[in-house]
Parts: sequence; C-alpha cells; structure tokens
Amino acid sequence: PQSDASYSPSSGFVLRKDEGLPEVSEDEVLIRVDATTICTRDCLEGIRRDNNEKLKDQSWVPGHEIVGLVVRAGKKAKLLLGRKVATLLSHGGGCSRYVCIHAKDLVSLPETADSNEMVALLSTYIAAYQCLEFVQSENGMDPVGPSLDTAVSEDVKKSEESSSLTEVAGKKKSPLSGSCVLITGAGSPVGLALIDIAKNAGATVYAVSHSSHEKDIREIGVKEWYPLFRRQEWRTEWSGRMNLIVDTVGDYDNYPVFYEVMAPRGRFVRMNTTSCGKKYVPVLGEQVKVFSALKDYKGSRINNTAIDYNVFHSFNDDQELFTEDLAYLYHLLQMGKIEPRVFSKVGFDELQEEWEKVMVGGANGVVVVLPWKD
Repeated sequence: PQSDASYSPSSGFVLRKDEGLPEVSEDEVLIRVDATTICTRDCLEGIRRDNNEKLKDQSWVPGHEIVGLVVRAGKKAKLLLGRKVATLLSHGGGCSRYVCIHAKDLVSLPETADSNEMVALLSTYIAAYQCLEFVQSENGMDPVGPSLDTAVSEDVKKSEESSSLTEVAGKKKSPLSGSCVLITGAGSPVGLALIDIAKNAGATVYAVSHSSHEKDIREIGVKEWYPLFRRQEWRTEWSGRMNLIVDTVGDYDNYPVFYEVMAPRGRFVRMNTTSCGKKYVPVLGEQVKVFSALKDYKGSRINNTAIDYNVFHSFNDDQELFTEDLAYLYHLLQMGKIEPRVFSKVGFDELQEEWEKVMVGGANGVVVVLPWKD
C-alpha cells in the first residue's frame, strides 16, 4: 500500500491523512525508506523537546540515517529514479515510509547492498572511522598500513546528481597502527565500532564504560577495561600512555584525568553529541560544572587542544570524502573485516519498547527501524 506513515515518540505510529504522496521539485527525489535507525541522538532530542514548553506537544519524527529506493524524481534528477540511495538527516525525520530530499544530498549505493547493513554503517561505523582518520589528517600524522586496490562493486555507475560508492574505494589506508587508543563510552554502538576499527588498524585499545557493558567490550578482544567512574584507578595505571583519546561521553569531569593518561604529543578528539543539528546543551547545573572543570589547568589544556568531530558537518562539508569513506567501510564489510552490531530490527508498532531501551543505554547495537515491516 502506498500509505504515508511515520513514527513519533509523542504520538506513536501515525498514518498521514493527506491524499497521495508529496510531489517533488525539479531538484528533489522521493525515497521509499527501507531502513532507518534510532539512537542516543534521537533520545537527547526527545529530552530537549520534553523540557521545552513550545516543543513538548509537537510531534517530531526521529531517525537521522536512511537507506531506500528513489521512487519519484524531479526533471533534473531523473537519473536517480530506481536507484538505491542513502543520506543523513541532521534534523531527523527518517522514521517515515517516504522522505523527500534534495538530490545533491544523496549517496548512490550498490544495488546488491543490504539496506540493514548500510544503515548500521551510517549510524555507527562511518562516524567511528572518520573520527580516527580525522585526527590523523588534522595533525599531519602519516597514514600507515597497506592501501586497498580493489573497488567495492561494479553494480552502480556514477551519476551527475550524486556520488557513487563504485568510483571511490581502493584508496583508503589504515588510520592508526601501533598506537594506544583510549575510548570512553566504549560500550555504546559507536564505541564498539571505534574499538573494531582501531583494532583492525593495529592499535592497542583501552576502554572505559558503564560496568554493564564490560562483557560486550571484552568479547571483541579488549583486555584493558575499567568502569568509567573509577577514574583514579585508570588514571594511575594508564598514566602517560595514550596516543589518542576518543571521548564519546562528553563529561568534562574526565578532562583532568585525560590529561594524566595522555602521552606527550597525544591527541584528544570529542565526538560531538548532535541534537537536530545543534550541540546538546546541558541544564544549568551541568553548565556550571562544565565551566568549573575548564578553569582547572589540566581541564582547560585538554579543551584547548581538542579536535571536534561531527558526522553531519563532515557529510555537509565534504560529501566526496564521506562517500569515499563509506565505500571503504563497505569494502571492509564485504571482506568480513568488520561486522556492524545490530541490536534489533523493528517496525513502527514495536518501536516504543526499543526507544525506552535506547534511552537507558540498554541497546548494545544499532536499533534498525523497518518502516514497512508488518
């Protein structure tokens, strides 16, 4: 059935009442969504809206990554009709059966690519990989490891409207090797992807997380782990060891500890938590704690040298590089080098229960949402 439907945390499964599907402009396409996700970013936006008098009663549709099929195309985007494509949605909206979007914001995918796997890559691995690679390129570190000379697929040809994965694999190199890498919040889906990629690149991975995530982290080969709150212990044991620290938590109380465990010339990168295209702003009490921590020399030293990574900025600022990196990850997926962790695959009518699990950190993988699942 050609019904237009969405999911909103405040309203649940919603069938649109308007007649038919939206028309597209000459530069737009209509995508029939095969797969999207929900993640912590969506939950933070939900919290923000619940605490905003102007927004709390409005329906809002989560989902920041989609994979689907172009079913309508404007006259300047006709070459995309029938293509499998992917995109990021910085303002959400992916938990819908149809999404209308500008053609320039699409990445063409191989026809044989699995939609669930591709949306999991978009939700976790692309940010993890670019985060590690970004530190390398920003600081003049030489790439190490063998280059890949094999193209991802011959299934998709490059179109005038969007970049194709076919053209760009085979030039990527391992971002890190022989380094000590500390990942905070390592039990989250992105944290687990960071571990996988860093280990594949030859790094020795150290992890801190909530104690409930220890089993997942150790199962993928991490030997050096501590609960996040036991700061004094990992500060002492790992003092001066870390060549790279990747922070996915954003707790400024950790900054003085990061200073202690960082090696000379070590690097620190923050993976910005993004809530509908903007940084998540803590409540007033948390802001006071942040500013207090930054007055400390060690905290301010870390803050002043931090590199910020934001996946939406990356996508918007350099779509060619984003496509190249996604192609490389798809190549690793085909080779069996990486395996995105999927927690569940649910339809709209099952989504509320999964939303609550993600909200409390109870999903140790990607929650894939299938808008057409019965």
